[in-house]
Amino acid sequence: MQELETLRSQIDSIDQQLLDLLAERFLLVKQVGAFKKMHQITLLQPNRWQQVLESKIAYGQTVGIEEEFIKTVWNAIHEYALQIEYHIQED
Repeated sequence: MQELETLRSQIDSIDQQLLDLLAERFLLVKQVGAFKKMHQITLLQPNRWQQVLESKIAYGQTVGIEEEFIKTVWNAIHEYALQIEYHIQED
């Protein structure tokens, strides 16, 4: 049972790191949103988004993560990032 608790503790630690990295990523998204606002650049740039998604899928395959999972996670991250940028545009 101790081994299970140790494993769970390690998972909890990684989860916290993931959240910290997402928070850092979204701070950068705010900077991107401000840049786009200043330079009147549209929020959604489909070509860029396609490149990002394809690169994540390709990398995910090298570390054994399924494509559909990557699409689900990155679509959620992208949608949240667009919401952040949208709010910056509205200010």
